[in-house]
Amino acid sequence: MVYLSKIRELCEKRGVSMKQAASDLGMTEQSLHKLIKSNSTKIDTLLSIADYFKVEPAYFFDQTAGDTKQYVKVRREELTGLIKKVLAYSIHGFGLIKLEWDEEDGKFNSYFDILYKQYNPTREDLEYISSVLEKEGDSKTGINASTNTDTKIELTDDTSPKDISKLLMTKDEFDFTSAYYYSIKKMQTHEELQRLLSFIGKHRIERTALIEKEIQDLQDKINYYGVKSIIGASR
Repeated sequence: MVYLSKIRELCEKRGVSMKQAASDLGMTEQSLHKLIKSNSTKIDTLLSIADYFKVEPAYFFDQTAGDTKQYVKVRREELTGLIKKVLAYSIHGFGLIKLEWDEEDGKFNSYFDILYKQYNPTREDLEYISSVLEKEGDSKTGINASTNTDTKIELTDDTSPKDISKLLMTKDEFDFTSAYYYSIKKMQTHEELQRLLSFIGKHRIERTALIEKEIQDLQDKINYYGVKSIIGASR
């Protein structure tokens, strides 16, 4: 678990005000306080903060005070596999939000959650992902064993994030995340429709052609997501 409250401790140790630290980091003091309160931030931001205070990023994952000197050794193939998982889940509507080191099993346990917006990689991102896949595929790292990953992926204007996520995931992973992602979208759209109908009924609003169209659009979305939420249907 991350402990961003340590930013306050570091400010006190370095004799720097929160306002000054925020300014040096290129953000407002309010944003820095919000970041600490939510105890959540982007990896790039965390790296910038660690660099600013001259500590290892692992410092913020250690519950004890003081600079941490504990490190976890991970095999290169495991790290490569983890990177592929992060990319795949992000592209497909998920994001790895927490990693926990399991002392007993000597491995990372990862937990993911739904993202409200899917990651749409740029061409540069796709080229980077392509380079990650240059090495021979291995089912243990989450790469579809039937995919030839010995050579670099040929990127064209038609290459989509979905194409990449299929390469980075096994079929079961792709089917499961597809079903889960679209079931969440279906639920959200259904709630939106219910709120709209409730508002119309409560205020006795006339259902004009425009309102009827909006209701129909939401119902069509629910039907669309409903089909997609069936395992294998969105393959």
